[in-house]
Amino acid sequence: MQHFLYQIKKILRSPMVLFWSISFPLILGTLFYFMFSSLNEASLFSRIPVGVVGEMEEPYFMEMLKGAETGEGKAMFEVTAYERESQAQKALKQDKIEGYILIADEDFELVVKDSTVSASIIKVFLDQYKQNRALIERAAAHNPEKIQDLVMAMLKGGEVEIEDIPLKGQDKDPYNQYFYALLAMACLMAAEVGVQNGLSIQADLSPLGARRNASPKGKISQVVSDFLATLFIYCVLMAGILAVLVYVFHRDFGSSKGLIFLGVCAGCFTGLAAGTMIAVVFRGSPRAKDAISVAFYMASSFLGGLQWVKITYYLEETCPIVNRINPATLIVNAFKSLAIFGDVRQYWINVATLVGIGLLFIAVSIVKLGRTKYASI
Repeated sequence: MQHFLYQIKKILRSPMVLFWSISFPLILGTLFYFMFSSLNEASLFSRIPVGVVGEMEEPYFMEMLKGAETGEGKAMFEVTAYERESQAQKALKQDKIEGYILIADEDFELVVKDSTVSASIIKVFLDQYKQNRALIERAAAHNPEKIQDLVMAMLKGGEVEIEDIPLKGQDKDPYNQYFYALLAMACLMAAEVGVQNGLSIQADLSPLGARRNASPKGKISQVVSDFLATLFIYCVLMAGILAVLVYVFHRDFGSSKGLIFLGVCAGCFTGLAAGTMIAVVFRGSPRAKDAISVAFYMASSFLGGLQWVKITYYLEETCPIVNRINPATLIVNAFKSLAIFGDVRQYWINVATLVGIGLLFIAVSIVKLGRTKYASI
């Protein structure tokens, strides 16, 4: 308990933590809020323009696409039918539509120019229509008496409600990803505190490290104790930032508060683990290791879309492995999974991968510390 209180005082007395980990994200979040609020109000409820080629092959599809509504009862899509695919391609290039659906031989193909939120919503609708269609085909083969009920439910929106996508009460703001990336950066800034923890256990880098190495308590147990105490404190600090983003800036991170907070804690865990590994594994002065930690979370935040939101889409097309292992992208995608689609399964995949990367960092740090010996202290 005494060590825990010491860690609290140590962190709260650090100007680096108070400014870069708390004040800086809030200042940047305030700038985002005022920059995007007017754009958000202008585009929040606009219908998504989408084209359809070959609609005569699926007569019910156009009716359902036009009848899809948001949770507020507004039409979701502005549908345009094209006779030829070349016409739809031209409209897509001119940004008249977000994408078009090509229907041929009882198959559906979605063509989009960019992987935007609107394109994702079109894809979700199309996937649900395919599921409904397959359900009717199975019913025709095994339970023909249920076909009429299924068709009526589909025509009434029973299987293609926006709540099922889902969007009601969920994120409809394409600019929210900047706030997700902002929170991801704030979590990964824990790397700087992790560096300080790592330096404090190395006898050749600080007088405190020399005293702690001379202590009868093992180095590994001291590192774990520092790590857990710091993680708890940092999660509390990030919970405060999250509360400001949600209740002051009115950003939507999803409906499950427990999962949102868990995602924040996972981000802090990986940030601290990365900082500890940087302090233990990399050679150089404490200032050099601080610089490496800054480079780590800034580069990760950039790849996660903090400065340029479309970079994750380009990486998905050109080098998808980056999106699978970059900590900031994993945090952003975890929040997007909850806020846009309510996809808990994809959320757990992102969080599990994030925690796995953190555990790998900790394992490397422990191995390195265990092999480090000093001739004299």
